[in-house]
Amino acid sequence: MNAYELRLSGEVFRLDSIKKVAYRLSGRCSFDFEIDGPDIVCKLLFAQPQTEESITDLELAFRNELLDEDLRERISEETAPLRRAILAFAFSNTGLQSSDEI
Repeated sequence: MNAYELRLSGEVFRLDSIKKVAYRLSGRCSFDFEIDGPDIVCKLLFAQPQTEESITDLELAFRNELLDEDLRERISEETAPLRRAILAFAFSNTGLQSSDEI
């Protein structure tokens, strides 16, 4: 098999997350993406024919990485205000700005 189609819900996963995971796995195959209504179709393209077992292994790895990436991005969004506040506080005490600039 030289190609395999993986259909993912665009309501559950973001295209950016899917692309990041594809990039991480790009040593194993190439990828092509298509939007089909609410779904994102991810085509896995192989240079050499693959066994069903190797494709299943790759799909499972892709899905695990995708879940991990999606959760990473959501946690990053949720904690962004706190991280910005911490950085603002840390840099407010550096003396990088004179009191005239404030």
